[in-house]
Amino acid sequence: METDLTLTAGQIPPSFSPCFLNECPKTDTCLRFLAGKHIPDDKLGGLAIYPTVLKKDTCPCYKAIRVIHAAYGFNTLFKDIKLKDDTPLRNRIKAHVGGRSAYYRYHRGELLLTPEQQTWIIDLFRHYGYTENLHFDGYRDVYDFT
Repeated sequence: METDLTLTAGQIPPSFSPCFLNECPKTDTCLRFLAGKHIPDDKLGGLAIYPTVLKKDTCPCYKAIRVIHAAYGFNTLFKDIKLKDDTPLRNRIKAHVGGRSAYYRYHRGELLLTPEQQTWIIDLFRHYGYTENLHFDGYRDVYDFT
C-alpha cells in the first residue's frame, strides 16, 4: 500500500508484534511487515511473528495497513456546553476511553482517538442535544495499530 505517511519506530507500540518474513505474499499490505522494516538498529529482541504462520493458508497475524484520521483534545467540544451537562458528558467519555488518566492523555494528544471513538463521542453530544462545534482540538493522520 502506498502512502505519504512516514512511520517511525516511536510510533510502533511496544506490544505490537512486527513481522520479518520476506517470503509472505502479503508484505506489501501488512502493517506488521511495515513495522518490521522500521525496527531501530539498537533493538536486539522482542515480540515477533514466527515463520510457522507461513504453514497456514492465510496468515492469522495479518493486519492490513490502515491510515486513520485520529483526533485529540476536548476543549472545542466543551466550549459551549451547559454547566449541567459538563460533568455527565465528561464522565461518560472517561468511562468510554478507560478512565480519568486515559481521558487526559487523549486530551493532551498523548493518545489519539480512532474514528470509531470520535463517532461515539460526537453521537454522545448529539444525544445531549448539541449540534454545533462538534469537532476535536486537533487531528493527525497515523497508522492504525489498534
